[in-house]
Amino acid sequence: MLNALKRLFAGKSVEVDWPAVEAWARHLGLGLRHERDPFKVVCEGAFDAAQRWRLEYGTPQRDYIEGHELRARVELDLPPTLNVLLLSRPLKEQLEAAAFERFTQAMATRIDTASPEEMRWLAMYPKVALRASEALRTRYSLVANAPAAALAWLDGRLAQRLGEHAAGMQDAPFVLMTLRGRLYLRQAAAAPLNVQLLEETLDLLKLASARARETLAQWTEDDDGSWVSTTSHAWAIDTHIDLPLDPLPGAEPR
Repeated sequence: MLNALKRLFAGKSVEVDWPAVEAWARHLGLGLRHERDPFKVVCEGAFDAAQRWRLEYGTPQRDYIEGHELRARVELDLPPTLNVLLLSRPLKEQLEAAAFERFTQAMATRIDTASPEEMRWLAMYPKVALRASEALRTRYSLVANAPAAALAWLDGRLAQRLGEHAAGMQDAPFVLMTLRGRLYLRQAAAAPLNVQLLEETLDLLKLASARARETLAQWTEDDDGSWVSTTSHAWAIDTHIDLPLDPLPGAEPR
């Protein structure tokens, strides 16, 4: 595999530290593959039997990310209608400005459903004050349809870890969100993809997933539209560019 990858990218800019990344994936028993058009590296694994994850590095799926994007998805079976969006503060300001320009130029009277969730949710959901953590408050913005649930999730160890992560990102676009019962992460990532970035991202993703299962799994929408901590309840879904997981060996395709 390594020789094929070397031939594929011979004469081109180095986008991935292939020897180190392949050795890292092999050591952890992770699935690793690449796709050419558009360029994408796919890595898959599981934190446990109920938390399968998929990580992709390559051509951005969002206009607000330039260069390369590192994105991830974790299957968590959270309440499907619990929508929480944490994003870097500069990105929040960028998306709000873009949304204002788009809506005013088109003389729009409602939110464009073709816009990404990040942009629509900033207009749809209340902003949540991150008073408990200075690291979060100065670097991130938060919106959610369940503010209490969002604050319970982004507390303690996760708040500290997110603050540390932002310090190394230098205001690059970053998104962490729950959608349709899953956890999604998006961030700008400079080339070449390296083991340090993979390890840091997976470490953050694992902690965010664990905290989500601890604090969000029992939240549900009540009849009056408020959210209470009880048992899960599902209804509508939202549009999203998905990161499909490959079926496990021997499993029926989904």
